[in-house]
Amino acid sequence: MSVHWAHYFGFGSLVNRSTRPDGERAWNATLHGWQRVWEHRVLASDVRSPCTSLSVEPANTSIQGVLVRIPLLDLPDLDAREEGYERMTLSASDFELPEDVNTDTIYLYRSLPENRHLADKAHPIAQSYVDCVMAGYQERFGETGLNMMLQSTRGWDRPMLNERLAPIYPRHVSLSTETLKYFDSLLLKFG
Repeated sequence: MSVHWAHYFGFGSLVNRSTRPDGERAWNATLHGWQRVWEHRVLASDVRSPCTSLSVEPANTSIQGVLVRIPLLDLPDLDAREEGYERMTLSASDFELPEDVNTDTIYLYRSLPENRHLADKAHPIAQSYVDCVMAGYQERFGETGLNMMLQSTRGWDRPMLNERLAPIYPRHVSLSTETLKYFDSLLLKFG
């Protein structure tokens, strides 16, 4: 039986390899005509604290991220992970892709309209989520890519909650004290 594939574009925590299932193939990619924004409202639930995550919005700029290939049968699991987002289908022509990628369409997850609210004091940006995203970009794209991610994201001036000692982000990563201090020094330029 042949495997049918789906491709999606990760622009936040999905760039961090440790947040994705083993065995997924990923390539560096660039999406044109969009930017990241801190405006995905996560409401309090039995398993989540209220916070704000990344989404995307149309803009006259580009976003680096990862193009990930998964079996089409795994798409419902990805949809569940991206709860509160809408799965959009974009043309591969909207992206800069490696030559060995063969797909016509790529999925992009954008916050549902009712969840699009910039971070506020009641729904801050979780530092553990920021650390996960920054670590993923640093590992995948180096210092240049990390700085480009910071510059191409709107909303860094919004409230942030430093909950590193008790992370509320379910896929938080462990990082050295030196790395965390370095990330904090970079964020001072954007807050």
